[in-house]
Amino acid sequence: MTSPILRCSNIHKHFTLDQKAQSGLHVLLGIDLRVNAGEIVSIVGASGSGKSTLLHILSGLDRPTEGEVYWQEKNIVTVSDDALARLRGSTVGFVFQFHHLLPEFTALENVMIPIMIHRGTKSEAERRAKELLSRVGVSKRLEHKPSELSGGEQQRVAVARALANNPKIVFADEPTGNLDSVSSRQLHELLWELNRLENQTFIIVTHNEQFAERSHRVFRMLDGKLHALDS
Repeated sequence: MTSPILRCSNIHKHFTLDQKAQSGLHVLLGIDLRVNAGEIVSIVGASGSGKSTLLHILSGLDRPTEGEVYWQEKNIVTVSDDALARLRGSTVGFVFQFHHLLPEFTALENVMIPIMIHRGTKSEAERRAKELLSRVGVSKRLEHKPSELSGGEQQRVAVARALANNPKIVFADEPTGNLDSVSSRQLHELLWELNRLENQTFIIVTHNEQFAERSHRVFRMLDGKLHALDS
């Protein structure tokens, strides 16, 4: 059997609200998940159910109170913050609800930056960024800054940036939550095309259940647990 690209076991997350009163909020209550390379896995659920908290833990942006997270055979819970930051840069990509592009840089520069941070030369970064921006359909907007792009174009640039360092997994947190219906549908199609043509693995938190239903697998976050839904 092929080893999963990501697996987690017994993930708990507890937030302390009042140290003196020893009160807190137990958001995640023992979550197990296995994701294989080339899958699109979607997580749905009500606001405040813990979807984004789980995504942040799976992607190494946060640490669990208890449990283990493996990227292939590497347990990311046990590594130092510095080592985890390096692993994130070379292993995973991120797309958020709000694009988080750097406003002072062009679309091309925004995609080049993560490549150069991880020791790519300027010429290599430019070549790769142009290739990605063409792939996501914004090749005519290379020199435009985020404020000069539509919401859909901004998210396409954000997707290109997420792919900059050939990540094994792309994590997306409500990637269409800030888009109109047309742009949202176009971004959905882009993600599915990248999965189909590049075998790109996606783990996506979304409130859009129609979008989620097209995934290979769908889970609902409810009462701190992850429940598999029938496809």
